[in-house]
Amino acid sequence: MKNKLKFLSYILVLGLLQATALDIFKVFNIKPDLLLIIAVIAALRYELKWAIIFSFAAGFFKDIFSAQNFGMNSGLFVMWGYLVYKANKEVSIDYDLIRLALMALVTALNFIFTQAILVYLGNYIPLGVFLRGIILQVIYTSLAFPILYKLIKDE
Repeated sequence: MKNKLKFLSYILVLGLLQATALDIFKVFNIKPDLLLIIAVIAALRYELKWAIIFSFAAGFFKDIFSAQNFGMNSGLFVMWGYLVYKANKEVSIDYDLIRLALMALVTALNFIFTQAILVYLGNYIPLGVFLRGIILQVIYTSLAFPILYKLIKDE
């Protein structure tokens, strides 16, 4: 239980960091999605129940500080947590390169789903802005993933 409380504290710290200090690293209003990273790490490290709980907590925290529709990130993060957990049970995700590719895929899909929901709700996004956003989001989040994975794994 102590380990799970520690992991929850990581969610809170990374959420606060993402909502505040990471704004200096924005490029075209894009910054690394630390909460999505922590949701993926939870799915790789914990059993399904805790992976879902931690994924929901990360998504809920992102919803609190997001200007987007409330609940969207909570739902998407739970879905990613579940899918990554299931993928981890079916395929060995023991190598750094595979985990990095998985993180890039989840980041790209999360961006696509988020933008599709926003378009459905009436927010038009020009194709150039979408493409620039997805490329930067995948690069930024994928670069931050190994650092956080190593920090959290060594604890």
